[in-house]
Amino acid sequence: MKFLGIYFTGTGNTKRVCLTAQSELLSRGHSLDLVDAIENKPISLAGYDGLFVFYPIYAFNAPKPIIACAKSIKKLEKPIPCVIMKQSGEHLFWNNASSLHLISILKRRNILVRNEYHYLMPYSFVFRHSDYMAFRMKSVMEKLLPMDLDLFLQGKDVHVKRFFFDRPFAAILRIQRWGGRFNGRFYKVDANKCVQCMRCVKECPAENISFEDGKFRFGGKCLMCQRCVMHCPKKAVKAGLFDSWRVDEPYSFEETGYQEERKPRYCRKNYQRYFEEAEKRIGKAK
Repeated sequence: MKFLGIYFTGTGNTKRVCLTAQSELLSRGHSLDLVDAIENKPISLAGYDGLFVFYPIYAFNAPKPIIACAKSIKKLEKPIPCVIMKQSGEHLFWNNASSLHLISILKRRNILVRNEYHYLMPYSFVFRHSDYMAFRMKSVMEKLLPMDLDLFLQGKDVHVKRFFFDRPFAAILRIQRWGGRFNGRFYKVDANKCVQCMRCVKECPAENISFEDGKFRFGGKCLMCQRCVMHCPKKAVKAGLFDSWRVDEPYSFEETGYQEERKPRYCRKNYQRYFEEAEKRIGKAK
């Protein structure tokens, strides 16, 4: 079968998920063509047997580029299935609300979400996980995702649990999109550290950063994806009003001699439950 995948990635975590899915589908004799939602091009599903959507959860919602990409799809004559694969830095029940708006948009276009999966990947904002924690998250994702793909290919639907106030809860927290645009204007570059490699300007998915008259300027289109902050080789970009929450550099995702997971106090039990449940599934599949 031939599938189309649309994705948005800020610092690269979601890209790891969709490339893993692409590789696993290929090994099963299927194909997955990937389209970056930030390209803002109309999506055509002609000739495809299904749709995959990959995104990072921002304030318990799908990011704006994914929503815009879904809205660009024209209504299909015949329904096709869809799989949502999302990722975030914490295993909170509230994250289940993040796809509701997206699902309703796709349904009106005759695209039916049959399977929805949530994987943990390390934070790019708020605080930094240990590199070993990042390695373990990535390893678990790479083991769970093939099993989840098989469920979809076998025609077994998987839906996440919802809670009573999930729709208004997610709707209220979409204020993060406005907040991101507001806070983005306060991002700054430390001239004492910057080497003017222009990586932040070139890689900003929202094209929100420019360099004019010897100064970096940040506009009002910021998604707060943190790509400019994490990918700056000199740690020169300051994250506006939330600079104390920035994560300065990419994770290595490599297993090292330092084996302690260093689960943060925040959501400690949720992380433990996620890994325990994942290990049970992985163990049963062996």
